[in-house]
Amino acid sequence: MGITWSYVVVGFIVGTCMSYSGVGAGAITTPLLIFLGVRTSTAIGSDLLFALGTKIVAMLTHVRARTVQWSVLWRLALGGLPGAIIGVLISAYLKQHLDVKQLEQVLRIAVAIALLISAASIIFNRKLARDTVNGSNGDPPTWRLAALGLFVGVCVSITSIGAGSLTLPLLLLIAPSVALRRLVGTDLSFAVLILVPALIGHWKLGDVNPTISVSLLVGSIPGVFLGTYFVTKLPERWFRGALAGVLVVVALALLPILPHAKG
Repeated sequence: MGITWSYVVVGFIVGTCMSYSGVGAGAITTPLLIFLGVRTSTAIGSDLLFALGTKIVAMLTHVRARTVQWSVLWRLALGGLPGAIIGVLISAYLKQHLDVKQLEQVLRIAVAIALLISAASIIFNRKLARDTVNGSNGDPPTWRLAALGLFVGVCVSITSIGAGSLTLPLLLLIAPSVALRRLVGTDLSFAVLILVPALIGHWKLGDVNPTISVSLLVGSIPGVFLGTYFVTKLPERWFRGALAGVLVVVALALLPILPHAKG
């Protein structure tokens, strides 16, 4: 199967946005694929494979730079890994007990809700992001990080959204004592941890289309370079505000379609 150029364009857009704003790929990729006519479950599964490929590279870069806060990462994983498995089980249950159109409706609602949360998180992230430490040097309680990991793990497994656009803003809230650059590295490493079981689960469910994922990867490479160029030329706050607005519009656009679906 060859590369599909419409998906290459999506990958280019995602790569540009991700490199310029730091927003997770899932918040952009999945809704764009849905609007291109890809079945929602396939868009989610294929996006998971695409996101895993891009974030492994980013994670290795941060590990090499020693910008991963391991004490935070393992606490996130305590909740995140079970959360990812729970999310896959929920997806499997929905796929088994709903017909195709009902499943499409439920997944679209889930994606729309995740997009709205992501939009709020992007705005919040802009206000909180600092590369300094605040307060004490201690890590937050384990239960808070585990609860955050559980929430993000479930969300990512069901919708493919949240590994980047939810984790980092929430980490900035509950772990203000950790420098931003270390939270970014921790966020990317955590994303890889939860994407692996989520991807395996969706692969077994038949939701992953490797051709779509490869096409996205091909397009994302030049997009990353373009986004990096824009970082030095344009104020980030302009793009983050605009992107948050776009995510809200896309989320609302997904919902009106639902009542018209005929079972």
